[in-house]
Amino acid sequence: MYGQFLAERNKERIESLLMLTQTQGTWFAQNIKLLTFEEVPLTALHKMVYQVVLGLLKKNQQRHLQIVHPEQTQSIQENVLTLLAEYDDLLREAIPLPIYILIWQISSLEKLANCIEVVDDVIDVLEWYFINQDEQFEAFDEEDLDYEVIIDLYKEAIEEQDAEAQFQLGEYYSASDNTCFQPKKSLKWLELAASQDYADAQYALGNFYFEGIGVQENYCRAFSLYEAAANQGHPDAANNLADMYFNGEGVSENMILAKKWFDFAAKKGVAEAMFTLGIIFEQGLGVDIDEEHAYFYYKKSAEAGYVEAQYRLGGICFEGRLGQPRDVNRGLYWYERAAEQYHVDAFYDLGFIWSQGLTGIRNIEKGIHWFKQAALQGDSEAKLQLGHLYNNGEGIPRNVKEAIKWYRLAAEAGIEEAAVFLNELKGL
Repeated sequence: MYGQFLAERNKERIESLLMLTQTQGTWFAQNIKLLTFEEVPLTALHKMVYQVVLGLLKKNQQRHLQIVHPEQTQSIQENVLTLLAEYDDLLREAIPLPIYILIWQISSLEKLANCIEVVDDVIDVLEWYFINQDEQFEAFDEEDLDYEVIIDLYKEAIEEQDAEAQFQLGEYYSASDNTCFQPKKSLKWLELAASQDYADAQYALGNFYFEGIGVQENYCRAFSLYEAAANQGHPDAANNLADMYFNGEGVSENMILAKKWFDFAAKKGVAEAMFTLGIIFEQGLGVDIDEEHAYFYYKKSAEAGYVEAQYRLGGICFEGRLGQPRDVNRGLYWYERAAEQYHVDAFYDLGFIWSQGLTGIRNIEKGIHWFKQAALQGDSEAKLQLGHLYNNGEGIPRNVKEAIKWYRLAAEAGIEEAAVFLNELKGL
């Protein structure tokens, strides 16, 4: 299915390239049509990237290496690899990193099993060459490159049809902190791996379709991918499948199946699944209300590091809910664990607890500290509370200037009460 989509997209892009090349009367004008064949010889793809590299060298007034290494004594692949190696420094300044890596990957192939996918990469190189080659690029350092690993993965993915390599390429292109972050490239490789029933790829691809990353949001497609991976025992896919049953996304709401898959994921150690089971038992969703089980799952999830469970458990312990005795110190402990993971509500609640003396000891300085943490994360109510603390001057010297600052920030965030106090202070 995705292969057909990719083939159609390639065809459209090739037609656009033909328009560009025909107006320039280049070597490419006679040869780009080779890319339209269902079975494209690998040598044709090598020639494409070879001509791109030659063109870049010529533009930079470099002597063609074929004078040193006559073409008749070497294969096209050997020629392009020689060019890449011997003119590495120059090419690093002439080619953006993602295109540089693609040229190496394509040139390193010795056989071709996935023609459509490689043609897609060749088109990326050609589009850059004809449209963006005059742009200036900052040369990249050797230490920034792990392209040898990526080349090996590419060869395994294309030549050996290796699903794990295809998945790892998909992960490489989906890393948002990666210079080569390209969701559509990631989608391509994950689709290939998923078509071979590789569970990790099915799960990752499900996330792409669920969140609409590089593709139109499609809950039904996400559901089928999560289901396929969950049936192979993938814990996170099982949790996401359960979520879709729980919320009625891409499928009819079904609490029985939701709980089945949450149970499975929780047993496999998925903290989020444990947390949702806590909600199910606390609210009696498809089961009888069971406070003991609810507390058990919240605690288990919190201990596994799930921030929402830590925050929820803080409230349960502090207030003494779900059949638990009120334990202020335990409540503070879990609020602080959630705060360590930048949970904004935990910041606010800690500010409120200390500023109001709800532990039996009032500590305005601690209250201000936690309210500021919440305010810096955008919590408008925390800004209002900071205005009150500085305005009232209880436990600290009154500071009208600071009060005005925080009331103004709260008012700008839409808090009407803050606007009233701000006007009063301005009238002083």
